[in-house]
Amino acid sequence: MYSGKEDRLIKVPLPGRELAFYSCPRYAEKWIEKNRRLEFRCEFQSTDRETRRPVLARLRARLAVSWDAGTPGLRLFDPPGFVLDRVEGLDFAVVLDGEPVFEAVQAVPQEDGYSLLIPDGSGHRARVVDIVRNMRSSLGHMTKIHYGQAPARPRFR
Repeated sequence: MYSGKEDRLIKVPLPGRELAFYSCPRYAEKWIEKNRRLEFRCEFQSTDRETRRPVLARLRARLAVSWDAGTPGLRLFDPPGFVLDRVEGLDFAVVLDGEPVFEAVQAVPQEDGYSLLIPDGSGHRARVVDIVRNMRSSLGHMTKIHYGQAPARPRFR
């Protein structure tokens, strides 16, 4: 796994309050179906600001991707590479001080800009802010591997 460059905000509904925490994601990817479907795994570790208890969140998303041949622009050429078509589904779990507080399995998230809203099946939704940027970073990484460039970061195990 490798780390993102910026903290991401995660918001999870709890009885009586909202758990909100920042964490720099650690993520990795691997092909489910080469050049078409990618598994994106991400982990967040932090501390709850209210209770000072440890928080761990894990996300596993299945991404539909395609190859874009590139597009000439006014100033720059948008190079060929993998692009994100959609998030097909994901699993997301949040544990607060060893106790599960949110779980979504085979959820279909709603995209909100670069953020994902993740339903848990009971009417509650968690939000992972700007995580789509990390998913696109993974696609850039897979594009480099496609062109035979050595990975600059550790591979998924």
